[in-house]
Amino acid sequence: MSHFTKVKTKIVDMLYLKRALDDLNLGYTEGKVKIRGYMGKRMEVDLRVSTPDGYDIGFKKSGDTYEVVADWDMLKSVSQEAFVAEVTRRYAAEVVKDQLKIDNFSLVEEKRQGNEITLTMRRM
Repeated sequence: MSHFTKVKTKIVDMLYLKRALDDLNLGYTEGKVKIRGYMGKRMEVDLRVSTPDGYDIGFKKSGDTYEVVADWDMLKSVSQEAFVAEVTRRYAAEVVKDQLKIDNFSLVEEKRQGNEITLTMRRM
């Protein structure tokens, strides 16, 4: 029997989360929305990402961070580990880029190779 599983993250800011999802070309719906799991079960989340499987991945505020919530047993096209790792990686890159802009750096180059994102920044 499938069920919703929550995965803790270090994601704290919805703005950077949405930028990471945009960067991954993942559509989402923000607000008090429900995700779908096995046998039509639903859970309320703060942001929903739809998948080709017909089941959803959600982000739900838990304390100071967001948890990733999904019925992973039903998701055949998305690996829990790969999804969480890639969203977290893209989220971190978005945070770093914004923080460096505050310190008068500009982005010169962004490279992605495998699991790495390399940012080349220059002080203005």
